[in-house]
Amino acid sequence: MSLLTERRLVSVVTATVLFVAIFVARATVGTLGDAISFLYVIPVVLIAISAGARAGVLAGVVAFVLSSIGTLMLDQPVTALGYVNRAVVYVFIGALIGRFATTLRETEAESARHFDLSLDMISTVGFDGRFKRVNPAFERTLGYRPAELEGRPFLDFVHPDDREKTEGEAASLSDGAKTVQFQNRYFAKDGAVHWLEWTSIPLQDEGLIYGVARDITDRKALELELERISQRDPLTGLFNRRRFEEELSRQLVYTRRYGKGGALLMIDLDRFKQINDELGHEIGDRALCEVARVLDENLRASDTLARGGDANDGEGAVVARLGGDEFVVLLPEANGVGAEAAAERLVEAVRTASLQIDGRAVELRISIGVATFDEHGLPGEKELLAAADQAMYVAKAGGGGGAKLATPSR
Repeated sequence: MSLLTERRLVSVVTATVLFVAIFVARATVGTLGDAISFLYVIPVVLIAISAGARAGVLAGVVAFVLSSIGTLMLDQPVTALGYVNRAVVYVFIGALIGRFATTLRETEAESARHFDLSLDMISTVGFDGRFKRVNPAFERTLGYRPAELEGRPFLDFVHPDDREKTEGEAASLSDGAKTVQFQNRYFAKDGAVHWLEWTSIPLQDEGLIYGVARDITDRKALELELERISQRDPLTGLFNRRRFEEELSRQLVYTRRYGKGGALLMIDLDRFKQINDELGHEIGDRALCEVARVLDENLRASDTLARGGDANDGEGAVVARLGGDEFVVLLPEANGVGAEAAAERLVEAVRTASLQIDGRAVELRISIGVATFDEHGLPGEKELLAAADQAMYVAKAGGGGGAKLATPSR
């Protein structure tokens, strides 16, 4: 038996007992008979609330009949208008209360259906940080049954990297602020990580936070992929010019604040046009990818690659393809000696790389121009790039396959 059916049965039994009790009281009391007659309103209301308008009207009719029988038994004169008044009161109250109760139940049922069937994750959370109620969408998305969530702190399920900002957002909600498009990561029951986007409203009078969340894991992955594509060279997978310029600008700002210089390597693939003309553009693309691989692997292999003297100048190296056969490397905190030594090692690493085409080795060589910036972040971006580019052409003019250190103008 459902809870709703049990409540209706209790209401009907209670109303029946009251009908009998009031009838007995009406039949045994004289002067208070009229007042007692109107007590029939109580069971009428109970029936109407439990079973709706039709049952309320029927209960009103029963109340009128019982009240009238009681009046006749006590032989108390009642005018025709008095009987009409009683009938109208009982029936009208039964119909009105019944209609109101039915409308309220329909609204609650619609709300319950929305709560249960919604694709969105709907929850109420107390200001104590514990789930009070969650809908089935939580189980569909995260795998937790409502009983496994309700009563537990929501922070237990939040990714550690997002807990601090989630606590801050919860504090704002407790202070009355609303949340719109707040994003954090939740652990599913199987250990998978899901990105959720929340809209939440605090209900101060009830001490609750009403929250609606959507699983945006797929959207987040797409955004990250689009961001990666926008920052990466499609051929080599290295950073592109746009992302490199952002990194260089950020490094110079950091240098001006903390007073540590660095170096820039401008790299050009020697004889690239000849490779394209003699072997074709497909082989030229493979040559570019091989150079990119050697540069990237050597820069990631050791964060002491560009170390010279006491400078910790290889840490955080950034390598990018500017376009065509031009590459660039940023060596934060590098001094001139260390940067030039790192450039020579990169030249040698490319020279010894093996690019096999139809069983024949294709020799690869690069020329590198080296320019440094001081602890004040000088020279600026354009001047630094120009100085490294000029040094690189000097290296190429000397036969290629080497590195040249430039002294950039201030």
